Amino acid sequence: MELRRAFVFVFLGPVFGILVALAQEIALRGSIPGDYVEGCVTVYFFSLIVSVITAPADGILAYVLPIPERGPLTAVVGAAVAVGLSLYWWTQMGNKMVPPSLYSQIPIAIIGGLSMGACSLLSHNYRRSKA
Repeated sequence: MELRRAFVFVFLGPVFGILVALAQEIALRGSIPGDYVEGCVTVYFFSLIVSVITAPADGILAYVLPIPERGPLTAVVGAAVAVGLSLYWWTQMGNKMVPPSLYSQIPIAIIGGLSMGACSLLSHNYRRSKA
């Protein structure tokens, strides 16, 4: 994996995750709660794990697909990884009976998809490519 892709996914991916989560909080509640610092830390580490898993997939897709197809496909991979990680954490926290509905996972999929799609677009080398 090239250095630019690693930098964008590891450093900017979690920041994008926090920004999208804060934008959703503002859209739903109208303001940011005062104790949202814990939520930002959780979103940062959650987005970091999603970024580390999605970055190699984007690196592989960079050799096969041009950027108009790779960006949305990386966003789908990021959304799937985010939902899968969320459901994994749900079961590891002791909730073995009823998994959450997939409708409750839509905000998590949006955060993962938007941040990983943006990282894919930013990590592309536009000078060297033909597409």
